[in-house]
Amino acid sequence: MFTTFARRLTSWYVVAGVALVVLVMGALAVVALYFYVQLVDDGVDANAREAVGFSERALLRHQTFVDSARELEARLLRSGIRIVAYQFPPPPRGSAPHQHHEPTATIVMGGQVFHGDVREHRLQGSRLGLAIQTAFGGRRQTVDFVGGWMDILPDPDATQRVALWLLGGLVIVGGLAGALAWATGRFITSQALQPLVEVTHALQRFAARDFRPQSIAVAGKSEFDAIALAYNAAAAQVAAAFAERALAEQQMRQFVADAGHELRTPLTIVLGYIDLLRRRADEGDERSRRIFTSIALEGARMRTLIDNLVLLARMEGDDRREVEPFELRPLLEQIVEGRRLIAPGRRLDLDLGVDATVIGNRDEIHEAIANVVDNALKYAPGSPIEVRARAVEGGVEIRVRDYGPGIHGEDRDAIFDRFYRGRERGEVEGSGLGLAIAKRAVERAGGTLTLADTSPAGTTFAIRLRADQATPRERVHL
Repeated sequence: MFTTFARRLTSWYVVAGVALVVLVMGALAVVALYFYVQLVDDGVDANAREAVGFSERALLRHQTFVDSARELEARLLRSGIRIVAYQFPPPPRGSAPHQHHEPTATIVMGGQVFHGDVREHRLQGSRLGLAIQTAFGGRRQTVDFVGGWMDILPDPDATQRVALWLLGGLVIVGGLAGALAWATGRFITSQALQPLVEVTHALQRFAARDFRPQSIAVAGKSEFDAIALAYNAAAAQVAAAFAERALAEQQMRQFVADAGHELRTPLTIVLGYIDLLRRRADEGDERSRRIFTSIALEGARMRTLIDNLVLLARMEGDDRREVEPFELRPLLEQIVEGRRLIAPGRRLDLDLGVDATVIGNRDEIHEAIANVVDNALKYAPGSPIEVRARAVEGGVEIRVRDYGPGIHGEDRDAIFDRFYRGRERGEVEGSGLGLAIAKRAVERAGGTLTLADTSPAGTTFAIRLRADQATPRERVHL
């Protein structure tokens, strides 16, 4: 975004710089042309005076018109000036001396002798040069010369050459000015916008959940540095907040682990006595049996909750279990067969399309897949459950699908959060830790657990795991 803005800003610099240079150079070129035409006019006047004196001396020497014109032209040869000497034939008898009935004249120009119309030779040359001379007041001098006439005037071709040289210089200087303006503009804008660019990149890292503090260097050359300073201060605050949060979470995990271990022993003792009392109550009245049965169920539920809390705290801590390859097929068969025994009336299909050796801790991955299957059993009552394994790039994918009512749209982003239970859970019991434990266990193995699809027609979870060997095979339904 800022790169595009910098380019546009640089383009404005270039356009402004080139326009300014062209304007100044154009004005200088016009002034130069004006002085050039005035300089040529001074030369024309000087040549005219010298031609008058030379003509008088040539008449005294009885020198012919042609020889005189050639000699004078050689002596008056100056850059930018054209000399045209011409002589009309004698007028017919009986006509006035100043009347010329014949337009054809003897013309001497450039050392050559021609016969033709004087006006054609006088106007011969560049129209552009002639227009420039006319615009800047260029003038022609005509003097009597040895029985004829001599026109001394600026050379249009020379004027055009000067104009083209000035135009070429203008183009070259304009190009250099454009290149210089572009380089200068890019340097200025890049230096000025550098803090904005770095802050943008840093915020993009934040958006990608990379909260590592990375301070932005401030050179103090731009007012935008205040943004970088503000970002550095905010990043430091965020880093400190995350450090405090990490410490608090560590302390909380330690507390949960310690509390769980401490609660397990007395809870086991209490449940043991309750079981003993319930057995004795079986011989008594019905009300006592119901009370002790309810206490035993709640105690078992509390023990499950404590076990899950301790397990999640261990998984989120630094504790690492042994990682070794294991075969996927026996693990999936064990999970499915165990759930068939727990829910004998439910249909659980296992579709194996891969032979794989998975990398990870077998117990933790067993816990993860089992929790996802249990979640489907609880929240899709009466629905068949499908567990399918297939080879994918880099490992295997296990999909657990049910045909239940799906997950509510507002619950989809939070289903892997701890203690979160959906809006439409109904009377289904649970602690809200099953999917959180499953996700953490899969991530500890270097895999991913995602909600692949959900709709009123059912829900699918996808578990991807690393595998040393993942060979597609003929699909086996168990």
